[in-house]
Amino acid sequence: MKKFHLTNRYAMINFDALMATSQVSIVNSRNFTLLLKDFVKKLKEEKHDLIDRLSNVTGKQVSDLYKQLLIHDVNTAFKNVKGLSINSRKDLYLFTEELYDYWRNLTRFGFLKGSKSYSPQLKVADLLTSSSNFNESIIKLYRNIAQKLGGNQFHVFRNLPAGTNTNVLYIRHEFTNNETYSNIQNIPFVTKISTSPPFIINSKSNTRTGLFTEIDENPLPKLSINKSHYFAFPIKVGPLTAFVYIHRDFMHQGIALANLFQFADYNKFRHEKPDLVFVYGIRENEYDCKYFVDEDEDMLVGFVSRSDKNDYFGYLKKMLLTLHNVKMIKDNKLPIHGAMVQIKLNNNKIKNVVVMGDSGAGKSETLEALRVIGKDQIKKMDIVFDDMGTFKLDNKNKIISNGTETGAFIRLDDLDSGYAFEIMDRSMFLNPTQVNARVVVPISSYDFIMTDHPVDLLLYANNYDADKSGLNIFNNKEDALEIFKRGRRKAKGTTSEVGIVESYFANPFGPVQLKNDTEKLLDLYFTNLYDNNIPVGELYTKLAVSGMETKGPQEAAQLLLDYLLSK
Repeated sequence: MKKFHLTNRYAMINFDALMATSQVSIVNSRNFTLLLKDFVKKLKEEKHDLIDRLSNVTGKQVSDLYKQLLIHDVNTAFKNVKGLSINSRKDLYLFTEELYDYWRNLTRFGFLKGSKSYSPQLKVADLLTSSSNFNESIIKLYRNIAQKLGGNQFHVFRNLPAGTNTNVLYIRHEFTNNETYSNIQNIPFVTKISTSPPFIINSKSNTRTGLFTEIDENPLPKLSINKSHYFAFPIKVGPLTAFVYIHRDFMHQGIALANLFQFADYNKFRHEKPDLVFVYGIRENEYDCKYFVDEDEDMLVGFVSRSDKNDYFGYLKKMLLTLHNVKMIKDNKLPIHGAMVQIKLNNNKIKNVVVMGDSGAGKSETLEALRVIGKDQIKKMDIVFDDMGTFKLDNKNKIISNGTETGAFIRLDDLDSGYAFEIMDRSMFLNPTQVNARVVVPISSYDFIMTDHPVDLLLYANNYDADKSGLNIFNNKEDALEIFKRGRRKAKGTTSEVGIVESYFANPFGPVQLKNDTEKLLDLYFTNLYDNNIPVGELYTKLAVSGMETKGPQEAAQLLLDYLLSK
């Protein structure tokens, strides 16, 4: 890969090729010249007043001054740079502070290559050391220059992640000789990631639109894929192994995968082919949000194009879940769009509760409120899944459930105001200053979500009825299926939808695409629930009712707790 790749949004640093490790070598590098040039261009576009005041100062003079400041006092440094006056000292100090902020506002990735000859774990120390040394050099460079130009010693030192935000260890990998998949072979596979929380993503889009739809041919051989522009993230989506190929322009979204899904172990998948393949960021728009079922290879292959509208984590997450769900349905398992929690009460009774509903229905918010409200009655709460799970039948013909994700993609607006700060040290924030701000945070272990959990209570999350409270248990399968199939909710701004909307089985990620197959599964599974006397009902979260965004889930949580304690 290139030594250094810079855009107006991110920087990629190849630690294997990076020769600039000292402060002097950094300032003397071509990479620094590129950064300086881009920064000046940005100031000109913004018509910043520093441009007028420093109109006679060249980029070369700035870099020469910085080099002089590293070894001389400020007066000597200015004298040693031809044509530069010390009268510009104050403005150059301001320029330096702005440059430092510009650099830190970029998303900065560091890369280090591993080897197939030894375990990636053996290279982790090198990855951490490289990033730490680079970070230390950048901070020292800034402090030395800023203090001399500013004329004052710092009294407060902030050890910011000034080098890179995240660092990646990779190994080039190919999984098949099938010519159809030749243009995604030998692409760098991410095997280890280190981040400096809080990792903040500011993407070009903040909502997802439309459905993912099936096509009848695999377009992969037709795609123009530059292998040097992609990185593959191997993850586990439930029981399935997925290879997610991400264009470097969307790399920030890929890093967030580390908090949402279990990373697959290279030593376990290196001789296997994946169940799912997803290419995120293709140039061709005609295959945008499409997927293909490769029956011959027993794989599903998804595609999302590299347009600004798709620069949103929801496209990455939901395509993966769609591919997973299609595979589950074909295996006679029922995908559940909702949240499941295992609740251990103080009397040691365990209740596995599933709250189902589409995006913004109040599933996660109600369960989080339950955790707070029930702190004196609940000994422990463990999340099986926060967004998508699967119902299947065990060898005794009883319904059991597994999760898909080890993390949660949570809407910040609907959380308790202090919760975001409590989880900041392990979170990844997405567009935190915008409506539909999100956080991706790890919540469960892979072993736990893949354990077979029995279902004790199934509820549909109703976020729009203002005049109903608590929960309503349906007496028969037909009444329950009417509500669950209709999938009604009031849109909360998490997608492009507005008002009261409906989605078949509240799940546009598989059941909608395979409706006929899902109909048969719904009859099978709901019959089983009623035959085994598993309560099925509706929970009124009121999340979309004006003024009830916080109180609604709290009220629903209290009534749910009362119901559980009464059983």
